[in-house]
Amino acid sequence: MSGTPRFSIVILTFAREAILAQVLDRLAGHLAGRSDYELIIVDNNIEPVDRTAQLAPFHSARHLWDGRNKGVVARNLGFDAAAGEIVVLLDDDVFVDTPDFLDRFGARFTAAPRLGCVTIRKYVKGDTRRRVDLIPHTDKSVDLARPFPTFRFVGGCVGFRAAMLGETGGFLPDFFYGLEEIELSYRMIDRGWTLLYDPDIVCEELEHPAGRRPKRLVQADRLTNKFIISFLHMPSPYVWLNLIAFPPYAYFFSRGEMDVPLAVRQFVAWLRKPDRLRRHPIGRAARDYIRQCGGHLWR
Repeated sequence: MSGTPRFSIVILTFAREAILAQVLDRLAGHLAGRSDYELIIVDNNIEPVDRTAQLAPFHSARHLWDGRNKGVVARNLGFDAAAGEIVVLLDDDVFVDTPDFLDRFGARFTAAPRLGCVTIRKYVKGDTRRRVDLIPHTDKSVDLARPFPTFRFVGGCVGFRAAMLGETGGFLPDFFYGLEEIELSYRMIDRGWTLLYDPDIVCEELEHPAGRRPKRLVQADRLTNKFIISFLHMPSPYVWLNLIAFPPYAYFFSRGEMDVPLAVRQFVAWLRKPDRLRRHPIGRAARDYIRQCGGHLWR
């Protein structure tokens, strides 16, 4: 590739070959004729897969594989390899509905120098409910038809400023899966970066079951990670409110499909690790930013 790309598109994949092929087909159609991007596939599959034919339609593409399933932190390999100033992280079961999504991401970042992340409108195939877990805010009544400043992002398809990723270091290795977006968001805003929800970029998530653990265990992992996030980043007294009040709140929204005792045991095991991360509550400026966005610290 001649010159440095403006955009780096990073896709982490595991056990979804058929769906990934469709995602790449859709993506290739959107990117046809462009030369300002690179595509990086980070492969968590244990067995090697020849992706030469899949990557052939793209102007510039790379495939990173080492035969290990590293969980969500493997996305950092794509971040480290990315040359673009804007990194678009895409899941391997998400279709981008907006053909000029790169231009829209680019315009948002150009307009706001301290904008670190653009989170977009996402819906789940075949689901007509208002999915509160897809709303990048603690106020689940926000108007999703309009853009708004926020303090957290939802995965699937999200844009990052590469400078922000370089400063924060990307995702933590402590999380194999679940709520890693919220943890990174706290580090982002604590360093003075802002986040924006943009409904003009839209994607469809399949929530494909391939590669996923049973829902009850996944929800337990998410609750464990919520405990860790609260412990690491919440100031007192909010850290205790999160640890005590959030389990029944999460249990209700998971419709009972959550192993709370397992989540507690996993959190205690993490606390006992000698090399675990130390507590670093977010500062006053970050707390003020959350409140200015209309958010709640306890959730």
